[in-house]
Amino acid sequence: MSGLMAHDEHNSYPNVPKTNEGFLYNEGGYLSLNSLGHRCKEIKEVLGEDLQFQRYFLVLGDNACLHMHKPIEETWPYLLSKAINHQYYNLAVSDIGLEGVKYNLFNWLHQYSKPKMIFISCEWVNRFIGVDYADHNIIEASKRADGSGFWIGRRRLFTKLVENLGIPVYLILGPKDEHILNPTDKNDVLTDSIKILELDHSDDAKVAEIVSEGFLETHKLVSP
Repeated sequence: MSGLMAHDEHNSYPNVPKTNEGFLYNEGGYLSLNSLGHRCKEIKEVLGEDLQFQRYFLVLGDNACLHMHKPIEETWPYLLSKAINHQYYNLAVSDIGLEGVKYNLFNWLHQYSKPKMIFISCEWVNRFIGVDYADHNIIEASKRADGSGFWIGRRRLFTKLVENLGIPVYLILGPKDEHILNPTDKNDVLTDSIKILELDHSDDAKVAEIVSEGFLETHKLVSP
């Protein structure tokens, strides 16, 4: 039996990731993380004591939304928040992948008020959760998943779920990133609720500038 199929006392299944209040979170003792392990304010500082405040946006993804090497005040979610005068909550987690993004998103929507918009930026979309990527069997399994269409199917299923949220979603796609959202309808196009912004998310100031300009222009057009 191949190493990918074998399972005995020496080959354990993936570990279930740890959660905090129902969310995957960042670890490592970073000073800029809140009490839940997310790089932003506390939930009640964003949503208010009654957790019903709605003038905020939600951020999901991985390292592309975190940039732990910079002060939080220099990251694009923070800069965008200031530019468009909205609060934000950053649910991004390092190396989280598609499944982690989906997990945090739907747990949030189950518990709290809907955001005005959602921003997703994920460098490593096609990632298994709870496994050791130093294991050559995991690397081989990942390659097979890519080649068999496994991840395309997962992305299209996630896209269909996102399309039905009734919330504008913006995918910030870096030059080497895999799409986390894929077309699902018969015309092979995304719906109007999903916008793809091809931007280098390593340039936080530029991301905030371009996204805020688009948001403010759209807001101006629809305002009475």
